[in-house]
Amino acid sequence: MPSRAHEGTPLGGRQRSNYESNKSLTWRIASGLAVGIGVLTLLVGWRSIQQADIEAQQAVRLGSPGKPQMLTTVTRTPMSAPRKALWGDIKAPYPTHAFWENFVLGTGVDGNNAVTGLPYILQASESSVDLFYPYTNMATKTQYQLGFDQVVGRLSIGCATYESSIHVVDEYSDLGVTLKHDFGKDGTMKTHVVQGSPYVSYEFDGASPMLTSGQILRAFRVDGKKAACNAKGHTGSLFEFSLLQFDETWRVYAFPPIKLVCTASNPPMALQADDPYTGVLRVALSNNCTYGEAQHHCSGNGHGSYVPSHPNGYGGLLDNHASAMVTGGDVEYSFDGNKANVNFKWRVTSLNKSSVPALMLAMPHSVEMMKDQDSIIDGVAIHRSIHGVQKPVVGNTWEMTETLSDIAYLAPREIKDKDMLKAVKQAAEEDIDWELPWNYQSGTGDPYNAGKMLAKMANIALIADHVGVSKKKIDKFLDNLASGLEVWVNGTSSNALVYDKSWGGVVSCGCKYSYPPPKCLNGGPPNCPALGGDPVSNGFDFGNGAYNDHHFHYGYMIYAAGGLAKLRPSWAKKHAPMVLSLVRDIANPSSDDAYFPKFRHTDWYAGHSWAGGVAMAYLNGRNQESVSEAFNAWYGVSLWGRAINDSEIRDVGRLLAAMEKRGGQTYWQIPKMNSEIYPEEFAEHRTAGIIWSNLIQYQTWFGQLQWEVSFRSLVHRRHPKPAT
Repeated sequence: MPSRAHEGTPLGGRQRSNYESNKSLTWRIASGLAVGIGVLTLLVGWRSIQQADIEAQQAVRLGSPGKPQMLTTVTRTPMSAPRKALWGDIKAPYPTHAFWENFVLGTGVDGNNAVTGLPYILQASESSVDLFYPYTNMATKTQYQLGFDQVVGRLSIGCATYESSIHVVDEYSDLGVTLKHDFGKDGTMKTHVVQGSPYVSYEFDGASPMLTSGQILRAFRVDGKKAACNAKGHTGSLFEFSLLQFDETWRVYAFPPIKLVCTASNPPMALQADDPYTGVLRVALSNNCTYGEAQHHCSGNGHGSYVPSHPNGYGGLLDNHASAMVTGGDVEYSFDGNKANVNFKWRVTSLNKSSVPALMLAMPHSVEMMKDQDSIIDGVAIHRSIHGVQKPVVGNTWEMTETLSDIAYLAPREIKDKDMLKAVKQAAEEDIDWELPWNYQSGTGDPYNAGKMLAKMANIALIADHVGVSKKKIDKFLDNLASGLEVWVNGTSSNALVYDKSWGGVVSCGCKYSYPPPKCLNGGPPNCPALGGDPVSNGFDFGNGAYNDHHFHYGYMIYAAGGLAKLRPSWAKKHAPMVLSLVRDIANPSSDDAYFPKFRHTDWYAGHSWAGGVAMAYLNGRNQESVSEAFNAWYGVSLWGRAINDSEIRDVGRLLAAMEKRGGQTYWQIPKMNSEIYPEEFAEHRTAGIIWSNLIQYQTWFGQLQWEVSFRSLVHRRHPKPAT
């Protein structure tokens, strides 16, 4: 009965490159100086390093509106461009990894366009925005999912009489999105979807609200009193109904009061206004185990809805804060040495002109970061997802702190063993002669493997310089590194990086590879096979053209640029604006940047990045596999900022790295069987593989074969560098 998404390797996902590996000793050398290989165990007490003396600052600052330099600009075909009908008046640059991205992919209204806005899952239609209350489920030993029934479990809120109207994005913020339906003469409806909100708010202007459910009505109350569902109207400000199949109780708050007619025939339950209404309806689930009969929520796993400090239980808590409507949220941060202050400032509108604060729900990692622990209401675990329990928090602003690591280029401790130091130097002497393969020297390969090799070269060079390899050898090696990196940052690679003005970002053009000699038969832009929008196009370069994994791909290049700039400051003086285009693509901190979206990959509420882009809408939502590569990207950003003496870039990188570390340790790593997030059947794997919005898999993008899964630790430990 529950509808689920495809669980194999989806179209537009990772595909193997024509280059798989190089037989260099990079990892052995790097491991010799790194302390531990767990990429999520950050160390402190780094050695001080000499900053590169950059006299000529970048032509464009981080977060400023300057045009990306040295890159050809392309416009995408309609098949792969944003669907303007869903974006309303909003212009590029568009977000590509927002938690709500499925609202604007494909048609926006088909079965796969589900959006996980915890604690709910939502889908938009031509007349409504529908809610589902999901349940946790171990589908298989390697699949832990949020299940939801797309038929019976659907709670539909929309307009009773309407002209067909596709939704559009009316506005969005760091933590939420507002959809708008324009029903013509029948008015409009705005839906405020905010991460962590126990309410979904529907703002009507001259439209006639209608709420329907596929479940059978079990009990109905208006303003706390039992009422009959007999096709007669009831006027009130609080409507409460209990449903049979999933044992749920929902509350609908009306500002101002509204008259609704209740029917219980076809569909099984409906509340409908006969007259146009201007006001707000806030819908919230108040109990997921009303009569103790819910198979998924009454299992004794902490799903009860009782809040000790509120005699009326969780419903009473919802009542107390229903007037504080949250329409979005902004993330603000500041730095104080090795501390970052991170605030979620909720956009709150009082619906009764009171000073009642907002009620929101915090995920486990945010609870750890809260300064004011008294704002957290303990004793309620009604909202449990595959990402753990969401705890109620009262307040219009969440004040949180994060510790930043003073990440440097070299390991925090010297090698004291003379024999080991000799072995590392000997290995560095061998590796320093390594060269990029021919196809990557000309940029004919893919940017992902190019970035990995360039990052390895930078790591080798830093180590070689530190252990005393001859300057002559290092200089030659740096020449090769600079040449290999410049073809990408300057936009001269055969598989060119181009600026996509349709979405707003740097993407790879794609290469129809031919050998020998290595060349791209398509000839470069504007003939870009990676930008077609079809499944074949989305497979080029691991989906780079569809914005898959940009922080992985460009993070390696930015790391390489940081290492090169440390050893050769003159290179940074010349190429800083071009490297900045890559930094802005993945870590732009400003909504004022007219060319790149703000923090493309970062989901501040979820506490980590998303890697999957805009290839298509997946029922399972957003996804990320390699949290270690995400961490490596932000480490690279911080090193680039350090190398060019730019504290803003450095600290943005450090903050994103700290967030990714915390997210990785909370949601990917499973250090003990009695996990507070994972059931025992999944915890025995000791790590998650791919994390989706509503599915967690113990597998790689390359399949579930046991020998591949056994290398899971390598996916999350592939960066033996000082930060690991």
